[in-house]
Amino acid sequence: MLSKFSLVVLIISLFACTKDGTISLSNTNDVIGAEISDSTTVKLATYQLDPLPSSGQGVLLVGRMEDAVSGNIAVSSYFRIGNSAVSSASLPDDAVFDSLSLALPYQGYYYGDTTIAQTFTVHSVTEEIKLVDESNAWEDDEKPVFASGSTLFTNSSFSYEQQPLGTVDFHPKPNSKSDTVFVRLNPSFGEDLWTKIKDKSSQVTNSEEFLEYLKGFVLVPSGKASAITAFPTDSILMNLYYSYTRTSDGKRIGAKLQLKVDDNTYQFNKLDIDRSQSLLKALPEGVKGELLASETNQQAVLQGLTGLVAKIHFPYLHEFVNRNDVIINRAELIIETPSSSYIPYTPPASLNIMLADQYGVPKSLLTSSYETTTQTASLVKDLSGGTASGTYTFNLTEYVSNYLGANEDKKSSLYLTIPTADLLTKVDRLLLGKGEGSPAIKLRILYTKY
Repeated sequence: MLSKFSLVVLIISLFACTKDGTISLSNTNDVIGAEISDSTTVKLATYQLDPLPSSGQGVLLVGRMEDAVSGNIAVSSYFRIGNSAVSSASLPDDAVFDSLSLALPYQGYYYGDTTIAQTFTVHSVTEEIKLVDESNAWEDDEKPVFASGSTLFTNSSFSYEQQPLGTVDFHPKPNSKSDTVFVRLNPSFGEDLWTKIKDKSSQVTNSEEFLEYLKGFVLVPSGKASAITAFPTDSILMNLYYSYTRTSDGKRIGAKLQLKVDDNTYQFNKLDIDRSQSLLKALPEGVKGELLASETNQQAVLQGLTGLVAKIHFPYLHEFVNRNDVIINRAELIIETPSSSYIPYTPPASLNIMLADQYGVPKSLLTSSYETTTQTASLVKDLSGGTASGTYTFNLTEYVSNYLGANEDKKSSLYLTIPTADLLTKVDRLLLGKGEGSPAIKLRILYTKY
């Protein structure tokens, strides 16, 4: 028969190697009877996933970011132009070549400081772009939840001509989707393509020969830019401008032939990262592994495209949940964003949690408690003037309750990440860590003690 019971709130501070992380009651000075042998109640780390799949995402990313937190990042983008427009082209007999340019309409996404001018160069790829077959991409037990099919990765690369076909300098206007970045390409290259089209050469009319003639292109950032800009793959056009004399009135008419990306499966974004001067300098880029928060001033970093996630593990939660005098009513994971994280790299609008197995492979997504839909925590901005600029809150009631009576697997972890829908197409990042005078991450458990 139960004795008199009370409703209390448990708060576990989530820091690696802190001294004040014991389990205690928020509304009383009492400490729960069962003592924790180690004051570290949660392990927090920055975890580097294997290079992420990058092809066929529909977004071409290009640019540079110089970031003292996550490191200096350069993103190049490979893509192939198809010949569908060439095979149906009907050109006047007197048509002559004028110019060739690459048109890159803005997609609307950017990250970083767009006030600094950017420079892109366009290069011709000299090596066939081949996908990595799915069976070779991952072992069955190493395939992450966000992977599917044959792909290319953020560390894939193919040789290309060092001499650029074209260069463009511009100030990004990514918020204006009606604007387009134009890159004027080498006239000799354009003349050669034009001649083959006019002559109906099999090198341009036959798809296989066309891909042998034009294996692909790569956009490479240069200069001191500090932003990544997105362009939709299906809107990229290679415009071949020509002119001819109209027979009806003898006027000279300008026209264009538009070649596009016929198969976006072969478009992918490649990363080059230098962390040597960053907070994460001890974490090799592109190699799976973790960096404990104790090595980064009690902080952790998550970021899209780079494969950085914040690893959270509760080594003593199993012990608490399985006490014989506690019933779990509700559990929430609360993540606070420090105010410094807003300049100039704004926090993600929302976050997901991936559930990793004992080998560190993210196998599933955290769902809403006792539901099947993926749980997403949106950023709620703090207008109270406190130390945090905003919070993300996850309902972990079902996750915590599942520890009851279960065999604890101390190697399994939670990976805090930007939404998986954006993980492969955005470079949003978030710096987590101890706030000024209060925990930056905490697990709040409402439970009944009897």
